[in-house]
This record gives sequence, C-alpha cells and structure tokens, in this order.
Amino acid sequence: MLDNDADYVTPLDMLAELRDDNKDLAAHMREAHGLCDEYGDVPTASLLEVWIDEAERRVWFLFEASRASESAGR
Repeated sequence: MLDNDADYVTPLDMLAELRDDNKDLAAHMREAHGLCDEYGDVPTASLLEVWIDEAERRVWFLFEASRASESAGR
C-alpha cells in the first residue's frame, strides 16, 4: 500500500488502487485472525471478523463501481 504520487490518476485507476489496497488489508487481517485463533484471543478475532467483512464489501463495491464505469464508457 504505497502512496501514489503521480500528478494525475484516472478515476478507474484510483478505484483499482483502492480495491487492491482493501484486498491486501483483508488478507493481512485474515492472517492476524489466524493468530488470534491460535492463541485463543476471541475478542480480537471477533473485531477482525467485522473489519474483514467491511473490507471485503469495499472490495466488491469498488470492483462493481469500476466495472459500471467501464461499461458506461462504451
């Protein structure tokens, strides 16, 4: 999740970057969730489940938003 310092980023590229960042975030949180399970940390695992769900919803939304934008331009 590096900063994009480009002078201009197209809207579709911006959506793709946000989607990919949220995918990475969800993957890292899943790894942390595995550690919580391993060590019996139920409260933190429960929080992570909510945050993973939210990140995955954002991934879906950003994917659909970029897909809708692509088809509108045709």
